[in-house]
Amino acid sequence: MKRREVFSNLGLGALGVMALPAWANSWSGASIKKDVLGLSAAEANLLEDLTDTIIPETQTPGAKTLEIAKFVKLMVSDVFSPEDRKRFTDSLSKVEDVSKLLYGINYNECSTAQRLHLLQGLNLSSDKDQKWFFNTTKRLSVQAYTSSEYFLTNIAKFEFAPGRYLGCVPVTQ
Repeated sequence: MKRREVFSNLGLGALGVMALPAWANSWSGASIKKDVLGLSAAEANLLEDLTDTIIPETQTPGAKTLEIAKFVKLMVSDVFSPEDRKRFTDSLSKVEDVSKLLYGINYNECSTAQRLHLLQGLNLSSDKDQKWFFNTTKRLSVQAYTSSEYFLTNIAKFEFAPGRYLGCVPVTQ
């Protein structure tokens, strides 16, 4: 490699490093598309209520506080195939139908016991799509919770970069 090429590459690299903060500065939670699956407001609320039933608020924050439904929507829209996305949204709307069939009310009006009973029914359902929907929603909800900042810092006591070095430790017998 010639000296001229080296200086050219170093200059381009330095410009890239200087431009990175300005480019990354525009990243924020607000820049993420709000409704990535094309869900109606009622369907988005239903998904939020479903995740809140799976991970309820106790002494620790629940799914609504940690905004688990946003993660579920983002994962379904970005990772799943178009067929699975349609399967997910169709199954989500069927949950409301099942709630009306069983209890005569919308899912968000159900008591906690009714919600749990409905979700147990989805888990044991002979309908493959409903069972797949429940397992997918549960898996993504748990994944979102266990990778949340709250869980990692307060429950798992995760340290991103431990700041200690224990090089000289007395050996005991």
